[in-house]
Amino acid sequence: MGRPTVILSPHLDDAVLSCWHLLDGPGDVRVVNVFAGVPPAGTVTGWWDRESGSGDSALAARERIDEDRAALAVAGREPVNLDFLDAQYRDGEPDGAELRAALREHVPPSALVYVPAAYAGGGGEQRFPLRSDVPHPDHAALRDAGAALRAEGYATALYADLPHASFTRANGWPESAPALGELAPEPHDLGPAALERKLGALREYRSQIGLLERAFGPLLEDPTPLRYEVVWRAG
Repeated sequence: MGRPTVILSPHLDDAVLSCWHLLDGPGDVRVVNVFAGVPPAGTVTGWWDRESGSGDSALAARERIDEDRAALAVAGREPVNLDFLDAQYRDGEPDGAELRAALREHVPPSALVYVPAAYAGGGGEQRFPLRSDVPHPDHAALRDAGAALRAEGYATALYADLPHASFTRANGWPESAPALGELAPEPHDLGPAALERKLGALREYRSQIGLLERAFGPLLEDPTPLRYEVVWRAG
């Protein structure tokens, strides 16, 4: 049997958005949603929740958990959800030691671990109120935790955070995917059939798709930013 694949997903949609070629492929593929905690009652509604139309962040988080489970089921996968709070619900950065300890509990030492690159330089046009040149703090924290796991001996790879980073034939795909340090890019063109399955999974995020499209354009009508996925692996 081959080694398991573990996708470390910052939020309850990143694995589907960025790693569909892995999710919908063969083998033992596991998803660990890291910042998937439900905030306690009375938490001030987070900015992303407000923009998506929710006035209750605890309810919004539970809804996202259900949506993500349905989305991953399209590929026959089930998530493991950790209880770290999304950046919109907390002050400051997550505790790095606690984050690494939690990951060790859920990532087999034999696994190939895919970690967000926190890379936003692929040409994705981001609007309202996101910034294309600044990675989301949760993505950056998980990238750093992945680097620590690699230093401990885990086999890791990076993946491009779609649609924050996007690669298209219009901007020179696949040459537009850069090397990251010594890691060469490994591009994946999903093709029409796989892309349609990915969009079917994406439609399960009913509470999120409207806001994603406000931020990144009409992804369901023009899914080009989601068709081209990139990972970086050591040779």
